[in-house]
Amino acid sequence: MEFRALYPDELEMWLDHVTHVFSGGRRYFSNHWHNDPWRDPEGIRIAVDNGKIVSTVRVFIRKMFLHGEPVTVGGIGEVSTRSEYRRRGLATQLLKDAIGFMKSRNIVTSSLHGSQRIYSVEGWEKVPRYYAKQPMTARKQVAWDVRPANFDDHAEVERIAALYDAYARKFNGAFVRDDMAYWTEWVRTESPSAWVAERDGNIEGYVSVVRREERLNVEEFFVSDPVFAEDRGQQFFGDLLSNVIAQMDAESLEVIYPAPIADGFNAPTIDEHGSTMYRINQPDALSNPYDSIPDLLHNQPQSLSQGVKSHHIFWYTDGY
Repeated sequence: MEFRALYPDELEMWLDHVTHVFSGGRRYFSNHWHNDPWRDPEGIRIAVDNGKIVSTVRVFIRKMFLHGEPVTVGGIGEVSTRSEYRRRGLATQLLKDAIGFMKSRNIVTSSLHGSQRIYSVEGWEKVPRYYAKQPMTARKQVAWDVRPANFDDHAEVERIAALYDAYARKFNGAFVRDDMAYWTEWVRTESPSAWVAERDGNIEGYVSVVRREERLNVEEFFVSDPVFAEDRGQQFFGDLLSNVIAQMDAESLEVIYPAPIADGFNAPTIDEHGSTMYRINQPDALSNPYDSIPDLLHNQPQSLSQGVKSHHIFWYTDGY
C-alpha cells in the first residue's frame, strides 16, 4: 500500500473513486475541485494499491476568521475508502498524512464536519453549532429593493464581497473569501438562491437560502456595518426574509438559521444541529489564550464581543 499525494494526471481517477464511494454525483466533486481557486493536488492524500486509489482524504486550503483576524485552516473533506478496503486503518493513516501536509504548509488550524471517533483520536475536537427556528410570514416591504444577486456584475460582486468581509470578521469559523474567483465560481455555484437588499443604490445586506417544502434554510447572511450597529441586523433579517418568502409565492415558511445572527438565541426554538470539529496544528501561532477549543471558537475578546451565547458560525455555502 502506497500513501502519497495525488499526481495531477490522476485527477479523473480520483473523481472516479469519490463518485464510487459517495452518492453525491461526479459533478459535485468536480465543481469542488475546479471552482476552488486554492486547489492543490498536494492536498489530496491517497492510498494506492496496485495502481488503484482505494482511500483518500482531501485538505481544502482556506483561511478563517478567528477573533477578527484571518488564520490558515485546512478543511478535511472527502474522507472515503472503498468498502472492500475498510477496517484496515487506511483513513487513519491518511489523516496522519494530512496533518503532516498541513504542518509542512504552516496551516495553523484544521476543521471538518463530523463527530466520529477516528477524528477525535487524531486531535480534532467537537464545537457545536446552534440554529434558531421560527416561522416568518410573507411581506413585501418597501424600505429595500430585494432582488436576486447578480454574479455577472463584477462591481456588484465586489460590493457583496466587501460586506461579507466586514460582517464575517465578527464571528469565528467563517471562511475568508479574498479571491474574487471564489465568489464568481464557488459561491455562485453553491448559492442558487442568493438575494441582496438595496437602498439608494447601496447594497446593505445579502442572504442565501434553500427551500425544502415548508422550510427555508439560511445558508448565509450578512449586513452592512450601519445596519448591524442598530440591532445586530435583527429587524433587517426579518424584513429581508419576509420579502424573499413573498417572492417565492409562499404565505409563510419556517426559517432555520444560525442562532448567533439576528438575535437568534431569543427565537422560540434553539437546536444544536451538527458540529464542526477543530484541531490546532500550531498553538503558538494563535495570539489569544484559550482554555479549550470550544472556548476559542465560541467566544470573542471583549473588544469584539457582541453579547451572544456563541460567536461560532460556519456557512453552508463554504461546505466541503
